[in-house]
Amino acid sequence: MKNSYQVIKNRRKKIIDLLNHQKNISLDELCQKLGVSIMTVRRDCSNLANQGKIIQDKGTVSLVKPEEVPFTDSVSYIKKRLGEEAAGHIEKHNWVFINSSTTAFEAIPYLLQKDVNILTNNGYAGNLDMRNSNSKIILSGGNISRKMIMSGDLAVDPFLKIYADWAIIGCAGLSLEHGISTPFIEEAKVNQAIIKHSRKLIVVADYSKFGQFSNFTIGHAEDIDLLITDSFTPSQTITEFIKAGVQVVQVQL
Repeated sequence: MKNSYQVIKNRRKKIIDLLNHQKNISLDELCQKLGVSIMTVRRDCSNLANQGKIIQDKGTVSLVKPEEVPFTDSVSYIKKRLGEEAAGHIEKHNWVFINSSTTAFEAIPYLLQKDVNILTNNGYAGNLDMRNSNSKIILSGGNISRKMIMSGDLAVDPFLKIYADWAIIGCAGLSLEHGISTPFIEEAKVNQAIIKHSRKLIVVADYSKFGQFSNFTIGHAEDIDLLITDSFTPSQTITEFIKAGVQVVQVQL
């Protein structure tokens, strides 16, 4: 029987914990410490390397040192850059769906500089300054969580009543095998409606989202018209998505 997502997540966390206590570890040593096969260890290490957390070199792994990562590797900076790039693909008078993702949210301030219509289930959009904008923001309605995310049938229905020119969504996990995923079932239904009623789909995902799988699949690689990521995402990962027919823009930081 396949391991659960939580078991895999815990095992990969243990690899990071081990590397915090010793400079490098061989793959064989990891097999012994974790009690798993060499194939499992290689798969885990490849995933962590794709996230930019470890370095693999000749059968050993080591932790990426903070000084080896440029100062631009901050979550907020990366999200803003991805959001800006996504907004650049939207044209005047377009209808745009935005999901609850904090990365997708970063596109909205740039979209407000244009003349577009935005429908979102992110309640924080209602706090943005609209005084000098020709754009419109429409909140979906629905049940509001502590994180100002709207969900439930009242949040889903508005997205099913409009066909958007574009959707900009973020996710918790992204892979060719499992597709686009989120951890919350209520948000999954909203995201599925967004994808279903969008003519074109932009997915914004930083390097840490690749190879991850959350609880609910909301879409697949073939649903993506444009994938926007950052320069920390490994070239091998980018190539795999391109081979799958996905157009990829890698934002340089």
